[in-house]
Order: sequence, then C-alpha cells, then structure tokens
Amino acid sequence: MADVVRVGVIGTGIGVAHVQALQEVPGAAVAAICSAQGARAEEVAGRFGVPRATDDYRDLLGPGIDAVVIATPPALHARMGLDAIAAGKHVLCEKPLAASLAEARALRDAAHRAGVIHVVNFQLRFAAPYARAAELARGGYLGRLAVADARISINPVDYLRGPDWSPSKAAWFTDAAQAGGLLVGSAGPHLVDLLAWLGGRVEAVAARTAVTRPVVGPGDGGAAREVSAADAFLGLLRYAGGGLATIRGVPVAYHGGGFALELNGTEGTLVVEGGALRGATAADEAPADIPLPSGAPRDRVAIAARFVEAIRAGGPAPAPNFEEGVAAQAVLDALAEAARTGRWVAVGEG
Repeated sequence: MADVVRVGVIGTGIGVAHVQALQEVPGAAVAAICSAQGARAEEVAGRFGVPRATDDYRDLLGPGIDAVVIATPPALHARMGLDAIAAGKHVLCEKPLAASLAEARALRDAAHRAGVIHVVNFQLRFAAPYARAAELARGGYLGRLAVADARISINPVDYLRGPDWSPSKAAWFTDAAQAGGLLVGSAGPHLVDLLAWLGGRVEAVAARTAVTRPVVGPGDGGAAREVSAADAFLGLLRYAGGGLATIRGVPVAYHGGGFALELNGTEGTLVVEGGALRGATAADEAPADIPLPSGAPRDRVAIAARFVEAIRAGGPAPAPNFEEGVAAQAVLDALAEAARTGRWVAVGEG
C-alpha cells in the first residue's frame, strides 16, 4: 500500500473543488496543478499551498505524480485521459466521461488494459439524501420502480457567472460543439447516472431541448456570447425492466433551484429535494421526512477518498468507475440524438 498518493489536478474551474476535497483525504497530497492559463495555475497553487503549477497538462504525467484529476471541458477528457493512462497514471475524471460514446469506450478500454484505477466524478451518489434513498430502494422500500423523475432547476446566467469558475467557462459551456450545455455537459450526466444507478439499464429515450437564452451578456470580462448549447431539456426514458423516467433541465429566472429526484414504486415513494429526503408507503397519507445520517463526509470528499483508497490498496477500480461513465454516456448520446431527430432512440451498448 502506497504511503501517500500524489495527485495532479488538471483544470482550475471545478478543479479548485477537487483540490479542496483532496486536501481533506488522508493519504492524499495535491502535488501539482495545471491550467491553460498559467497565471491562474500559479494563483490557485499559491492559494492552496500546492508546490507545482504549470500550463501544460503533460507536465503532470511524469515522475512525482501517481494520479490525475481531469477537471477540464468534456471535449478535452479523451485526449488528456488517454495520455494519462498511457503514462500509467490513475484517473479521476469529471463527468461526463467524454464528449461521445466512442471516446468513453476508448477511455474505459485503455484503463482496463493499463490496470489503472479509474473513477468518474458522479459525486451525487455520495450526498446523504441520495445515498440513503439508494439504501432504502435496494431494501425494498419502493417495491418495483414504476416511474422516476430527475430534474435540475437553475438560472443559467448565474451558473456561468459563478465566482468559482475559470474565466474560460463561458467559452466552452455555451458551445454545443464542445459538449457544453446543461444536458450533455453539466447536470444531465448526474441525472442520468442517478436514474441508472437506482433504476437499472435504460433501453430507449425520447427528448427535446431548447436554448432559452440565445445570447449571454458579458460577465466574464469579455463580450456577449451567442449560445448554441441547450439550457433546457425534457427527456423520456424507458428502463429495460419496464419502468419509466423523466429527466428535466429547467432554466429558471429566480436565483435558486438545484437537483431533485422522485422515485415512485409499487410499494412506496422517495423524494429528494433541497438536501432533504422524504418518503411514504401505502400506509401513509403523504411523504414525511426521513432522517439522514450525520457526520458523513461531503460528497466530493467521499468520492475522492474512495479513489485514493483504491489506489493505496492496489485496486480494483471502485464504482462509479469508467464502466458507469460509459453507461451514462450511452444514454446522453441517445438523448442528444433523440432531440435532433424527434424520434425514440435505442441506447447503445456499453
């Protein structure tokens, strides 16, 4: 078992959250950080006491680094991930795993061949209300899942102007060609993973998407940007086991929102919203609060710890790994095709 896992973080937008999480994980040390904007890499490294900063991710693939976190735009995941795996580095990749199913499969297959630890950052699985809902569902609380609903409600302008994002966030997130937008690049991967994790394999989908704000005004120090990536989506999912689900991206004007999930089965209902879990069975009049365990680590810390522990133990790659990343990507690709064609689309095999 390795004493300390030395991690390099690629990306200084959401990558900053990974640095913070890893600094709470025993047995992990953030040894280097990379940003395409060298000055930002230096600033973040100085803020968190990281000893190395660079503007070239390949500098993190040599000696002195055991693992990398890829927290860059989705269109860069495949190239960076394949290079890291070829260099023998363990990889924690932000969601989505890649910009296409073909790229996701290539990453998974390369990780298997190389024998490295591989994890996708589906951290909502580790948030207390979702983790408890999964325990109850698997214990029979729902009976057979009949209909599920997963959604994100968010003000997309607020999202783009978040103080923790890199200044380059708007440049790729508004661009459909770079796998930007709420469905394929941001919230959609989380929602798809939750629905598959809790309901099983999705076999077919239908979808519609929309761009509700075609121009985003300056908020990142630059000019207004035209938006081609969808900030609204509605999807229908059909499970292989016969259940149904909806997936929704709702762009709101108010300054709030967040993730929500409702699971309705033949024996019970579970609802996650606002950080709370409610449930009801046939004996109840309405859903009531279900207590959540206290003292659990934050979701990002929990998944980072699972990644580091697997490396220190010599494997295997823990869930959610690249297999789950491929499964989610297959659904995302099918949803995107369904939105383009207006037809039901069969989900590709992982």
